[in-house]
Amino acid sequence: MPIWVFSRVCRTRDANGLTRDLTVTYCAGMDDGVFRALAEPSRRTLLDRLFERDGQTLTELQTALPAMTRFGVMKHLRVLEAANLVTSRKAGRERHHYLNPVPIRRIHDRWLDRYAIRAADLLDELRTTLENEAMTSPDTAEPTAAAPRHVFTTFIRATPEAVWRALTDSDFTTRYWYGSTVHSDWTVGAPWELRTNGKAGIAGEVLEADPPKRLVMTYKQVWGGGDDAPSRVTFEIDPAGPGLQKLTLVHETEPGASTRIADVAAGWPFILAGLKTLLETGQPMAEAAG
Repeated sequence: MPIWVFSRVCRTRDANGLTRDLTVTYCAGMDDGVFRALAEPSRRTLLDRLFERDGQTLTELQTALPAMTRFGVMKHLRVLEAANLVTSRKAGRERHHYLNPVPIRRIHDRWLDRYAIRAADLLDELRTTLENEAMTSPDTAEPTAAAPRHVFTTFIRATPEAVWRALTDSDFTTRYWYGSTVHSDWTVGAPWELRTNGKAGIAGEVLEADPPKRLVMTYKQVWGGGDDAPSRVTFEIDPAGPGLQKLTLVHETEPGASTRIADVAAGWPFILAGLKTLLETGQPMAEAAG
């Protein structure tokens, strides 16, 4: 399936107060495709089910739409994948589907400035808290032994070498990864750290390094006592068209491991959106959208 690309001009101001135009790359009809995919109630139901538990198979998702045929559910999943709202990976004979919130995050950042974002987040947190208090009931379900796994994808107009450097060089990470620096020689077996204000927050070991295609590393929280079990993060950089790269991020744990991976994974869409904007405009996301 060919990848069609167009660019949107973002206006920003430089240090002298002069306006200038920056270009951000989108897959053709990206926003239109996202809105069309979200407009259908059945597709929203599938996204809701993946939000509840990521990594489900077609058979599992079919139970969310019992009145629909398997082929009908499959067609809806194809629409969601075309809009990049769902990504899938094959494991053995089964294909597992994952919610990919990166396009929604980019739409969110496109129309909300950094002040409106905070106000909207506070109101949404209040609504969620009130609804949870009203609906809380004892959970008698047996815990699942399946490993938590989160998969995110985004398309970036850049060379694979530039994407790799953005992931492994502090000159880049400080501008999109919450101001943090990364430290490693990025060879197999080497330690790595993510530091904020000079203090290590995340640490791990490089498991695989194949620049500029694939980077796999363990990921363990070390602030606040670091009582989480290590998880694993994989970055895959694949060509998706002339000058266009598909960046896939997989965050997973061993079955039964005790970790707050869901809390960590919630920040990945923002990080990936910031990385994309930085590489394509040369500016951090907040500045490029300003």
